[in-house]
Amino acid sequence: MTTLARRPGLSIAAASENKAEAKAIYRLLGHPDLSEEVIVDTYHQETLRQMKASGESVFLCVQDTTEIDFGAREKTVGLGEFRSSKSKGLLVHSALVLTTSGLPQGLLHQKIWARDPALKGQRAVNRPYVEKESYKWTETAKASIQNVPETTRLIHIGDREADFFEFLYGLEQDEQSYVVRALQNRISETDGHRMWDKVCAQPEALRMVVSIPRDTRQETPARETTLAIRYESDTVKVPNHLKYKGEGYTPLRCTVIHVIEVTPLPDQEPIEWFLLTNIPLSSGEEAYEKVSWYVKRWQIERFHYILKSGCGVEKLQQHDAEKLRRLILMYAIIALSLQRLTYLSRLDPTAPCTQVMSEDEWQVLYRIANQTKTLPAKPPTLHEAVLALAKLGGFLGRKSDGNPGVKVLWRGLQVFQNVLSSYRFLL
Repeated sequence: MTTLARRPGLSIAAASENKAEAKAIYRLLGHPDLSEEVIVDTYHQETLRQMKASGESVFLCVQDTTEIDFGAREKTVGLGEFRSSKSKGLLVHSALVLTTSGLPQGLLHQKIWARDPALKGQRAVNRPYVEKESYKWTETAKASIQNVPETTRLIHIGDREADFFEFLYGLEQDEQSYVVRALQNRISETDGHRMWDKVCAQPEALRMVVSIPRDTRQETPARETTLAIRYESDTVKVPNHLKYKGEGYTPLRCTVIHVIEVTPLPDQEPIEWFLLTNIPLSSGEEAYEKVSWYVKRWQIERFHYILKSGCGVEKLQQHDAEKLRRLILMYAIIALSLQRLTYLSRLDPTAPCTQVMSEDEWQVLYRIANQTKTLPAKPPTLHEAVLALAKLGGFLGRKSDGNPGVKVLWRGLQVFQNVLSSYRFLL
């Protein structure tokens, strides 16, 4: 993994120092004792260690799924088909852990699977919940809380795909907290009215001015905007399809938080969210805290971006899906390390770079970045080191550029690792 991390995005052969090292990696991937469970369980323990070392007691456990598309590979055994295309590939569902300030800690669980072609076109509504693909949410939540200390609290975060009764009810039964973006306008058990209508009728609990980052897809600049927040606690009905099954579900007590943008851009729809949570609220500030937690969900999107674009997992060449799954798990750890470095430099910029770099690494980087043989009396800060790496990857560092992103950082890391390898070879 150290070898693969030095040159993310390259093939095993290209990342290896020589043929012997490449052969050793391939041999490791085929070893019967290197199971997916071993990799997941080991990283689960390392993530718990990282969480403990942070000194925090509340963490966000963000779940989401991404598709790893390998195209039309006829010779690779064990790949599944996607519903949206004829491409073959694997699905990856991860539980990413963050501090409440947004610093990645690691993965508590990751499930990788291929859709069974035999089930294509069949309706899942009549299958037991544990046999449905949506059970991945509950399965991952249960795996994530294993061995988590009683003094540590996980807040499960999900997008609209996570808004289904079985998942939320399961979290409640396991005494787990959640903040999920609502997809369905549920019915109140109290008066039969729709929950979204009820919360919109409430007076504003709080108005907040927030910063919206630049959106390159919609070509909108970074800006400040005002959000109005309302919330309403109630008990929601059990959906009719679950009542008919007689599976013993009971009404669910929760709170709906309504967030709407008061000052949208001209000719654009305002930002509007409905969030569900089972955490009791007593003020607008507490409601806004839950909104700020949900906003951190986008970190898992960046993780998927690094995994696929930075580590290039969709370009991996293996003849069976089992080895591909193992490699994806390993590259997921590498992707998280890169993501953590990026955001650690933003949240704790004055920390010494020796937190993440060895002595010879920061010295070589300093000489490259400053075109000098003279070293400073003390190591650079984490922000200075990350900025130097990003500039090697093409980051210009102008005032308008903001903080460097993961894309230029991984490019810079590749350049740096090539120089570092040559330096170590000459020693």
